[in-house]
Amino acid sequence: MGKDLSRIWSICRRLGTADPRYIEIESKHRVMPEEAKDLRKHLLDLKKVEHEKRVTFFDQFLDTPDLKLLKLGASLRLRYKGDGSNVYLQYKGPGFHSGGLLYRSEFSSEKLRHVVREESHHDIVHFNDTTVRSILDRHVDPEMAHAMERHLGNGVITRLTTGPILCIYEKDKFVVDLGSAFLEPSLDHLFAFHINHRGLHSLSTFWEFENEIKTKREGLEQKLEHIDELRRFDKAVGKRFDLRVEKLDKYHRCASCFLRLGK
Repeated sequence: MGKDLSRIWSICRRLGTADPRYIEIESKHRVMPEEAKDLRKHLLDLKKVEHEKRVTFFDQFLDTPDLKLLKLGASLRLRYKGDGSNVYLQYKGPGFHSGGLLYRSEFSSEKLRHVVREESHHDIVHFNDTTVRSILDRHVDPEMAHAMERHLGNGVITRLTTGPILCIYEKDKFVVDLGSAFLEPSLDHLFAFHINHRGLHSLSTFWEFENEIKTKREGLEQKLEHIDELRRFDKAVGKRFDLRVEKLDKYHRCASCFLRLGK
């Protein structure tokens, strides 16, 4: 138990997160477009794998005008669910890779009811009556606000005013029961767009296979106990399909071209 606790706190320190409940462990793989349909059918046919749901939603990735979050390896998004009126602010801190898996902190606000965006012909979307700072002060768990302050600093948070990247998701979610935890493999089809003064422009369209360890009781210890099951599941799927490890999260995969342009 002492060794497990030491490992947990080591991961927390490395991720700059005080509460291990907010740490995710997942694998990410690129999927060849020509294999996506067969991969979905394969997952649907697997025994002990339950298809949970198929959902569509979209994200607006937020950043500073000089893309500070992109450069720091973090991401912040407004996630619009349902008919678009169910809005959540979600933050993922800088992470690290180990053994083919991505470790990082993740947080989500409560449902936001007063997010207003300006309708204009600006080259990017600006907030109007609501700021990220006010959302952090009023609508999120204190640990989310504290983590963002540790990772980014208040100066960066006050400059989180633009959202030039929009992503539309089609996600098939599956569940694999492991007892004290479960795997949540998913097949994602993503359409990414950039907004500039000329309008909305397509950035990329791609497929991803993700797999994450979730727990029935909040805690990192149960996730660490089931890492081997996640790897075995991915390895079995990888024998049938050309899955290539993806080290970039969706925001950085969509917006990495802007980093190259800035060099």
